[in-house]
Amino acid sequence: RRCALHMRARVLLLLLAVAHCHQLTPSVRPFGRVAPVRVRLSPLAIASDAESTAFEARREAAVASGLDEDATSLGSVVRREGELVVLEPPVGCEPADGSLVAFADGGVGAVLFCRVGLAFATQLSGPAAVLGEAASRGAGNLTLPLPAPDEAWAGEMSVRSLLATAGRGGGGGAVFEERVPQARRVPIGKPLHTGVTAVDALAPIGRGQSMLLLAPETLPSASGSAALASRMLSGAAQFAPEVKRVVVTTAEGAEAAQRSEWGDGSRLLVAESDAELVVAAQAACSMAQRAGGDALVVVDDLAPLLRLWRAAVRVGEELGRVVRPEEEGSMLRGFYSCLTERAHRRLGGESVTLLLLQPSPSVRASGAAASDAFALGDFEAGFSQRALGRLRALEAKGIALTPPVLEKLGIPAPGSGHPRADGGRAAGAHVEELTSLVDGHIELSEPLAAAGRSPPIDPTQSLTRIGVGSTKLRPTASSAAMRAVTRALRLELASAADPVACEPTQRIRADACISVLQQPDTTPVSLGEQVALLSAATDGLLDEAVHTRDAAATDQLLRDLLAAVSAAAPELLPKVSRSGELTEAQAAELRGHTREFLAREEGQTG
Repeated sequence: RRCALHMRARVLLLLLAVAHCHQLTPSVRPFGRVAPVRVRLSPLAIASDAESTAFEARREAAVASGLDEDATSLGSVVRREGELVVLEPPVGCEPADGSLVAFADGGVGAVLFCRVGLAFATQLSGPAAVLGEAASRGAGNLTLPLPAPDEAWAGEMSVRSLLATAGRGGGGGAVFEERVPQARRVPIGKPLHTGVTAVDALAPIGRGQSMLLLAPETLPSASGSAALASRMLSGAAQFAPEVKRVVVTTAEGAEAAQRSEWGDGSRLLVAESDAELVVAAQAACSMAQRAGGDALVVVDDLAPLLRLWRAAVRVGEELGRVVRPEEEGSMLRGFYSCLTERAHRRLGGESVTLLLLQPSPSVRASGAAASDAFALGDFEAGFSQRALGRLRALEAKGIALTPPVLEKLGIPAPGSGHPRADGGRAAGAHVEELTSLVDGHIELSEPLAAAGRSPPIDPTQSLTRIGVGSTKLRPTASSAAMRAVTRALRLELASAADPVACEPTQRIRADACISVLQQPDTTPVSLGEQVALLSAATDGLLDEAVHTRDAAATDQLLRDLLAAVSAAAPELLPKVSRSGELTEAQAAELRGHTREFLAREEGQTG
């Protein structure tokens, strides 16, 4: 009986504690003004057990100081780390991202993010903040003079120039907007056609989706992520001109954008530093959200975010804020989710689509670690037993372990720092956490680029999660026509990935599919043309034709095929492009025209 009473008392205390925290937690944190500060003195706010003693000391100090819910103090400056001004606010008073900071000597800053009880801000104006300088909450949250939704949707904007007016009554729109709540979101159901066949077929992008584009920085510029993003922007500009485009880039990227086909009619936010890029990415999402309709936001490099985070980790460790690895991963996801969750599709049909470019680890060694051939002993640290077994088998056969051989096997080179090599899991933790947050990812491959694939998209590592596993209200990132001709595509490519178990007929079919995905010409391809080529490949109609031709002849064959179909049925492919549908009658007509063309080609070559 006493145990039952004791249990009831514990449950009652827990319910009272939850109710108390609910009263102290603001239900809405509006931007444009400071929400009331609520102090929540709970050990749950601390990131690790190692901090429990420090937490108790800070809690006692907060209580002794008489801190209440009207407090505006952000503590003082405890560290300067590059662009970051590090503050230690009172326990439970961590400011929201975007909160303005007023320094005692007259300077103004803005909070970029918080970690382990520290606030990491960037200074916007005034005398440089110094160690020990007191700081308090400024009047509101960071706003910038962003263009109004009805203004011309074009032009280049310097983030540094915009920040010069921040905190000085410049007005404009909030930068760190609250994320759209789940109740106001609807499933993604309309594709954003990019005109890049490999993207639209293997990793389609839906309007309102977040997509991560991964690529090693060692790739040639024509095969890298920036080149692919530019092609996707060109396709969006041509096939979906109603979608507004906002691109966050550097000064160098802005020059390239002005020369591109999609530059006209796009808004460019140019960042000159890591902190500016954080602000620019959030400002671009806010601008897109305010615009109404559909918008595409491209952030051409997430590396600055990782540099800032690593600086914050370094500062935290120096100040004794040590966390466990699993806690670090959770905090890193929270850091990135402030951006990735800005992608959404709202009840009214409006959407914000995100395309985020992230450098990925290279499989190649660089600098002094590079070598024309490696010894088996070079692979001892960090490599899996499966990889070592394959390498021993090659060495036993007298095959040199050269970089091309390693790339064919998918084994990173020693000295590459790759997570599957001597870099360890920590080397790729940020990519892993980012990938877990987004709705899809596209990975570019160094071996495929070396083999001449354009774009070098790895089918085994590229996908979209929209619609996966759903049964009733099935969201989708691709059109019905595209789904109809790609049901077997990934299987055909995967079956040929293993050269040992692959049958010759499977290899021939996979080669036909790869030839259709090959797109060295950067001109965007319409949905109807993509469907025509993919249908011919997955139905097996191109097997023999591709098998007996080299790459150049195959490319010409596919061009001639599209021309022949368009001549025989001028309205067929445009109708598929407009409707996004492929009826059984249309599919049969398309196969008939394809067979007729290939029969003529065979007769001419025969």
